[in-house]
Amino acid sequence: MPTAPKLARLDAPRTSLEPQRLVRVWRRVLERRLRTRLKARVQVHLHDNTHTMITFRRARWGWRLRLHHMFLAAPDEVLGSLARYVRWADPDASMNLDRFIERNRIFIRKVTPAELRRRLRIVPSGSHHDLRDIFAQLNQRYFGGQITATITYGPAPRARAPRKSIKMGSYSAETKVIRIHPALDQKQVPRFFVEWIVFHEMLHHVHRARRGEDGRRCVHTPEFLAQERTFHDFKRARRWEDENLDFLLRSRVG
Repeated sequence: MPTAPKLARLDAPRTSLEPQRLVRVWRRVLERRLRTRLKARVQVHLHDNTHTMITFRRARWGWRLRLHHMFLAAPDEVLGSLARYVRWADPDASMNLDRFIERNRIFIRKVTPAELRRRLRIVPSGSHHDLRDIFAQLNQRYFGGQITATITYGPAPRARAPRKSIKMGSYSAETKVIRIHPALDQKQVPRFFVEWIVFHEMLHHVHRARRGEDGRRCVHTPEFLAQERTFHDFKRARRWEDENLDFLLRSRVG
């Protein structure tokens, strides 16, 4: 059986047929290595993304995985962590994968934030709430106009079954883009609630995630949570969310 490749070999020109053939061989080796750990058929698609390194889904016949090409050279303990993460969402396995990705960050393509933003469809104006106006007012009121992020509604996710959870906003430190779930662009959703979600994501621009003493990644630091409570309608927004979460989960947008 061929051994796992060295990462240095992955930098060979893509126009060469020989490196392409070798990558196909290494991918098949990787599929076999994962198959023994997942106890099922595995189909691997390699990519060169700059942000999401691992995605997967269960199929009737086994597992489909999309992996960054750095995993071609992953040692056995990393593949063991990958299998535990895929099968059981093991938190320790997730931490091991984070460390592996961080050690091999040199193999992630360097793309400027400006270039990444150009690839996104920026749509800040909705039918009921203008995110650009909300962002500008919050930026001036709480941050002295210093937040330089871009804001947009995210694409409407495809949901065949009723949602069990909803991610109302997200912030990418890589692109400096805030995305707001389009379910919030409804007349039944009050402006103060949308403001709170936008404010929450703006705080991610100020308070970056860090590792805690236990080694786990902390996204909402104590400083983050303390500043979030300074929002002018904090209690009312929390109460509205508690009373209307089912409505947001049932919302069909797009």
